Amino acid sequence: MEFSQHTWLNWHNLMDWSLVAILLAIAWRLIRGSLVVYLLVGVIAFNLLFQLAQWLELPLFSAFLEQFVGLGVLALIIVFQPEIRKFLLMIGRNAEPSKLGKLGRLMDSEAYNEEEEQGWIRAVSEACARLSETRTGALIVIARTSELKLFAASGMPVDALVSSDLLEAIFRKESPLHDGAVILAKGRIQAASCVLPLDEHHANPSAAHGMRHKAALGMSEQTDALVVLVSEESGQIVLADNGQFSEPLTPNDLMHRISKTL
Repeated sequence: MEFSQHTWLNWHNLMDWSLVAILLAIAWRLIRGSLVVYLLVGVIAFNLLFQLAQWLELPLFSAFLEQFVGLGVLALIIVFQPEIRKFLLMIGRNAEPSKLGKLGRLMDSEAYNEEEEQGWIRAVSEACARLSETRTGALIVIARTSELKLFAASGMPVDALVSSDLLEAIFRKESPLHDGAVILAKGRIQAASCVLPLDEHHANPSAAHGMRHKAALGMSEQTDALVVLVSEESGQIVLADNGQFSEPLTPNDLMHRISKTL
């Protein structure tokens, strides 16, 4: 039998199946272990029921189910909104200019000043060192591709150059701004006492991982920001990125990690 280009086994089909498999694998990675799995099973079962009704030529039942199928796409967007956001964020992170190294720096809309960047990163690490010594809890959000204006609007505007003394003063327990997070963007403190989204995957954190830890994870999951956390309980300094905590860092390690990541 002649093997023509119309056969089901050709490179077009292989590419098609491979891309679908990759998308399904990514989707499964995002929803695994969450209640979304059960919702997805329900949606698939509902659509199979609709196909069965059409095959059996049940016009009234099919018309009834069709009304729900017509709203299916909108319902899926609403139900899977967090997962869709994470999927798009995953793609955006891999396409951002910072992934391109020095070439990406030149592609940024604003001039890149390495000396200024190292200055405010050093100020962050020095502040965290002193906060760690006194076991003063802190959350410092470092914006990357987005300025996080929506989250900054939930706190108190500051708009000041980053300095270790100012950061330390904000997080002192007697300060009215110590609750919440500080948001840094473009080498400036945009706002303090900001409210961050909580991590959605660890509903019952241990005593060592309370609300501050959940906020750090949640912010790094839902945005591309870096989040520096100083634990009030242990004094440890960790960095949250892409929904994951680093190992405990020294102030010097923190400075190098932020520089490398940015």
